[in-house]
Amino acid sequence: MKAIALLSGGLDSSLAAKVVIEQGIELEALNFMTVFCTCTTRGETCLASQKAVQALGIPLKVLNVSQEYLDVVKHPKHGYGSNMNPCIDCRIFMLKKARAYMEERGAAFIVTGEVLGQRPMSQRRDAMRLIEKEAELDGLILRPLSAKLLAASTPEKEGWVDREKLLKIQGRSRKPQIQLAAHLGIRDYPCPAGGCLLTDPGFAKRMKDLILYHPDFSLNDVHLLKVGRHFRLSPKLKLVVGRNEEENQKIQTFSQEEDILLK
Repeated sequence: MKAIALLSGGLDSSLAAKVVIEQGIELEALNFMTVFCTCTTRGETCLASQKAVQALGIPLKVLNVSQEYLDVVKHPKHGYGSNMNPCIDCRIFMLKKARAYMEERGAAFIVTGEVLGQRPMSQRRDAMRLIEKEAELDGLILRPLSAKLLAASTPEKEGWVDREKLLKIQGRSRKPQIQLAAHLGIRDYPCPAGGCLLTDPGFAKRMKDLILYHPDFSLNDVHLLKVGRHFRLSPKLKLVVGRNEEENQKIQTFSQEEDILLK
């Protein structure tokens, strides 16, 4: 039996993968990279997921979905979180991609590291059901860390995995996961709480400004938001100031719009 694990390289997804592997499931890891990923350096593959699969001994597929993901950020059907994070739409988008990859690889279900109640927008019980339905994955998402608190998934009902060996972790505390990691021998888990720039208040403020004054923005525009100091001078004019020579070079690279002043 084969499954696809959504693996960020963080603590929860690594634990979920390990729990399923120990049940004899053949697992492949899938990692999504976007322009908003804080675990990515200079556009390279997410190092956290690479380290995780090396420790787990499973293959990894990385998909750069930055261009497609811009539409999710611009027009989230289910709205934003406390900043500019479209968490529900993000999960639906990623899981639709995962479903296609699952079918391509001949896998039977998807594994995630979601923990009930950990994230207020996308990891509520009702939100999980909504996401699963809109991603057209009814019953095919196994959440090993909280499985005993949720309705049994198809892998559990069919006996592909033993529900009694799954867990009932919930809430925002990391203590149960840290204890489980020690028990399973998982010691190196960077970015334990995930890393998305859209949840950062400072970056979110810049994104709101970009969407308001330049709604048809590009990847270059988003890259530009990551560097320098930004000043909105008028609806059609913005000043971006580099803090050092390296930032000046990045600004020069990413700035292609006429309404940006360079310094």
